[in-house]
Amino acid sequence: MDFFEAQALARKRSSRLIVLFGLAVLGTILAGYAAAMALFGQFEIRGEDIHYDPTAPVRLWSPVILAWVAGGTVVVVGAASLFKWSQMRGGGAAVAEMVGGRRVAPDTTDLAERRLLNVVEEMAIASGVPVPAVFILEHEPGINAFAAGLTTSDAVVAVTKGGLEKLTRDELQGVVAHEFSHILNGDMRLNVQLSAVVFGILFIGLIGRGLLIGLGRGRMLQGRGGGKNKGGGMVALFAIGLALLIIGYVGYFFGRLIQAAVSRQREYLADAAAVQFTRNPDGIAGVLKKIGGYALGSKMIGAHAGEIGHFFFAQGFRSHFGGAWATHPPLPERIRAIEPRWDGRFFKPEQVVDVKTQSFAETGLGGAPKPPAKQPGLPIPLPPPLGRLPFAPVAAVAEIGALSAAHHDQAQSLLESIPPALRDAAHDAVLAPALVYSLLFGDAGARELVTKHDGASAADHATRLQPATAALPPAARLPLLQLAFPVLSTLDPAARDRFVTTLDELVHADTKVSPFEFALQKMLLHQLKLAGAPQARVDFHAFQAVAEDIAVVLSTLARAGQQDGPTVAGAFLAGAAQLPLIRQNLALQPAGTGDLTPLDRALDRLAVSSLPIKKRLLLAAAHVIGHDGTVTVEEGELLRAIAVTLDCPMPVLGTA
Repeated sequence: MDFFEAQALARKRSSRLIVLFGLAVLGTILAGYAAAMALFGQFEIRGEDIHYDPTAPVRLWSPVILAWVAGGTVVVVGAASLFKWSQMRGGGAAVAEMVGGRRVAPDTTDLAERRLLNVVEEMAIASGVPVPAVFILEHEPGINAFAAGLTTSDAVVAVTKGGLEKLTRDELQGVVAHEFSHILNGDMRLNVQLSAVVFGILFIGLIGRGLLIGLGRGRMLQGRGGGKNKGGGMVALFAIGLALLIIGYVGYFFGRLIQAAVSRQREYLADAAAVQFTRNPDGIAGVLKKIGGYALGSKMIGAHAGEIGHFFFAQGFRSHFGGAWATHPPLPERIRAIEPRWDGRFFKPEQVVDVKTQSFAETGLGGAPKPPAKQPGLPIPLPPPLGRLPFAPVAAVAEIGALSAAHHDQAQSLLESIPPALRDAAHDAVLAPALVYSLLFGDAGARELVTKHDGASAADHATRLQPATAALPPAARLPLLQLAFPVLSTLDPAARDRFVTTLDELVHADTKVSPFEFALQKMLLHQLKLAGAPQARVDFHAFQAVAEDIAVVLSTLARAGQQDGPTVAGAFLAGAAQLPLIRQNLALQPAGTGDLTPLDRALDRLAVSSLPIKKRLLLAAAHVIGHDGTVTVEEGELLRAIAVTLDCPMPVLGTA
């Protein structure tokens, strides 16, 4: 199953979730109707008067009561679900903060936190997604983690304090790889939708519980104040509160069943993806054994943790009803799926993880000696800075959203090729914008432009960093931007406006936009936009509606790496052949003056197209740049920028 199939499956699950939600609401309405008839079945409406006959048998049918119950239930459940959805649609950071998470500063000096950041950065660069923000759940001693967000640009990875302290680097890597599988497979958005649904159903029960608590306090006050003649009203309110509580928890029961049914199978898939990515089954299996061995295991104690129980790496709360509410498969089943010969013994918690020997610095990325290679021949060397690399279009598109061990090795090599000073700058809120500017310091007036739009200090920093960024291997430039993204996404509005303006001035300083300049600006602006306002809408479902935009993309790519006319035409036709439905409507666009504005507009429209359109477009684009069986670094950067704009994470090309 490739990235696009996984995304389509997640959307099908979302549709199924709507149906299940409707059934749960229907069950809640029926329970509410039964309770209402039990309470009011002996009341009869005659004209404008309500009559009560205690001797009359309780009625079983009342259209008026059914209409009131159904309308009230739909309004309450719908409003509560919309409230929770609006609360979580702020992105992954909103979810992490809701459960008490603390954002880890990218420039933290804490060794355990640096180790975690390093692992997350490796995973992000290997899979081609923006580096997610990292959160620590400081008040959670159990071993657990989760990924949250609506898109890859607003995703976060959160790890409990217990996980940070009790897991080795290999085990932590297994957990993070598991969570990246959820990021890449479209599970995060589904998880947010599921949380909103369950909260909406539960809200009726919360109203009933609040009413009962209020009555209890009122009764205490009545006892102190000597209130009288309120007994009947108190009894009626108590009955209503109790009925609401029961109704709410009937719906909640079915909501939890939905939550469990949607979640379990995805955990097996994420475990398998983590093993494939890390090439180390002992890592994730070791985590599961530690969860089984520690007394607290993966238990979450936060007040809001239950609302996102299906987000977590492992079961966060005790499952009732014989495991029917369990959002995760049993630990033994997950371990045996990874280690078929497991002897059934869990970890004994006498061991202590020495973070100092597994810190960021000790991985070879901070100036300390590098550890021995895992296996001879596994690390993949960086691609040469000049010339063309072998390229297979179909394989390149198949790698989109894939967790590949080869790309993980490549990510480590790329990180090692970036000098420590540049990595530190990428993690610093003051230096990160200047780092981006320094990558564009090709024009003599660049320093003056930065001074004009972002101040002399930013220009000084960019000038100081420019020699190091100029010496970077070309393949390491976009990964360096990925490292800087978490810091850039937290800039305050004024600083972000200065950064965006300065960036645009540098890109257009010489009136000609190179493929790298376009890729850099488009990737950053698109990701920053989604990080601030995550959304995943679809406006175009038909290829014909975006045929002109597709032609612009293919024409730009055809001219990016070719010089003579016949070769450009041949490359364009190779891509157009991958789109048989609109092949006759695609025409090679005239050569421009170096202005990539048409490409920018085309990508904005294609970004809100359906998944089949995006998949076919990327396949066609890959055939254009791979027309001669090779790809340059600039072509690869442009293709990756196009993929990122379409929210399809593509790893560095030429690594597999």
